Amino acid sequence: MKHPARMLTWKHVFQAALFLLSLYYLYRAVSYRFLVPGRLGPPNPISTGWYYTHVLFALPVLLGAPLQFISQLRQRRPAIHRAVGKAYVGGATVAAITAIYMGAAGPYEGSRLSISITGTLWLFFTLAAWRHAMNRHFSAHRAFMIRSYTMALVLVWLRLMFDFQDYLFFYVNDEDLRDATREWASWVVPLLVVEFWLSWLPQLKGFRAQ
Repeated sequence: MKHPARMLTWKHVFQAALFLLSLYYLYRAVSYRFLVPGRLGPPNPISTGWYYTHVLFALPVLLGAPLQFISQLRQRRPAIHRAVGKAYVGGATVAAITAIYMGAAGPYEGSRLSISITGTLWLFFTLAAWRHAMNRHFSAHRAFMIRSYTMALVLVWLRLMFDFQDYLFFYVNDEDLRDATREWASWVVPLLVVEFWLSWLPQLKGFRAQ
């Protein structure tokens, strides 16, 4: 019989899937933005340097975040957990700030508010998680880290919705409206799911127990 700590659980499978999807969709996003000519749409007022900066600082987020949710690593190698956490906070802070700017200054009017809110929430959740870690409020730290990672994965959610848009948004025929709907749904839906799991469901269970 395998030791419980070595058993493959659904959480490990889910984390591995998110990690691989993050790498795959990051590659697709970089390819779409920088390698494929003629796909940038209307004239873009944002310097290419902003996109490179955003991608560069998002890398420690996408690569390091899955490690932060491994309980064995937190318990046995706390120094590694703290080092990866600092890299995550630094990378997510810069990536979120650049996302806010690119969202507000981007060429697509229907995406400006959605991307700006995404970046703002990502920045807030990240700094809230860091503050709670500094104050050793680890339960709140974990909850805000989950929220922060959810916003960091908007790239994944957005691309998944694009790939399955004919099934998810079959009722929207106009392509511009589909784009705007995906922009909003890519962060609203995952965040609602996370809030249901973190906040609403425990409160419902507590209400039934009274």
